[in-house]
Amino acid sequence: MSQRVKFNQKLFDMPLLQRVGRSIHARRLARQTRFQSTATRFFRNLKQFQVLEGPLSGLAEGQAPLRILVAGCSFGCEAYSLAGYLAVQFPQVDWTIDAFDISQAAIAVAQRAVYGPKHGLGDPLEREAKPYAERLFERCGDERTIVPDIRQRVFVSHGDLLADDFAADQSYDLVLAQNFLVHMDDEAASEAFSRIVAAVKPGGAIFVGGMDLDTKVGLIKHHELIPVDWEIEAIHDSDEMRRSTWPWGYWTLEPIDRSRPDFTARYSTIFRTKAAVSQPVVSD
Repeated sequence: MSQRVKFNQKLFDMPLLQRVGRSIHARRLARQTRFQSTATRFFRNLKQFQVLEGPLSGLAEGQAPLRILVAGCSFGCEAYSLAGYLAVQFPQVDWTIDAFDISQAAIAVAQRAVYGPKHGLGDPLEREAKPYAERLFERCGDERTIVPDIRQRVFVSHGDLLADDFAADQSYDLVLAQNFLVHMDDEAASEAFSRIVAAVKPGGAIFVGGMDLDTKVGLIKHHELIPVDWEIEAIHDSDEMRRSTWPWGYWTLEPIDRSRPDFTARYSTIFRTKAAVSQPVVSD
């Protein structure tokens, strides 16, 4: 992150200037044209994955195969990052990842599974993510290729979450839908969110970072999702791509306000669906 960007974040995170920042951001939300973006990187928020070792450990400890869906996968960086994390932390777990995106060009990169600097490689590979990156990649010159045993567990395809033929059948233990809902208007985001929820098994989990926070709070309540109160502030502030440029773009991420009554629903990015309720057996 550049010194200029660091200064920008520190400036508008100051309590005296947060109100100014929120006013600027509100105007950006109202006036800027929304656009989809393929901008991403590997291990963008490793802290978020670590919930699988904490409150969501039951998902990775089950006997059945762990089924994961990554919607809006862009170049595949998030899907493969999670795959590398699972391979290191849960080598005994049987898992598969389905990933899709609306961009044919992005999907072509993800399916090729060969990466250079233009497609998400960066500093995180040399920091806390290093052991996962070493498990995930084979190096060839300036490029890195996803290793075969991980590549064969990740199924990448073209898809549109809002298409009439999108199938949402409660078949996934975990769904990641991150950093694309923020680029939709409220109506489209609400419909997409409903389809995301419908893809998750009862008692499953959803990762939703990168969404308008006011819209998210309303949808969490509407769908009766359960926010996971775990490392909320650390996960929030780990999203450097969105935090560092707030409040200048509609897609940027505000500083946390602990005084809000909706704090957990607003700032958590991890949610559970309600578990299925067993029906009583009625005898004749």
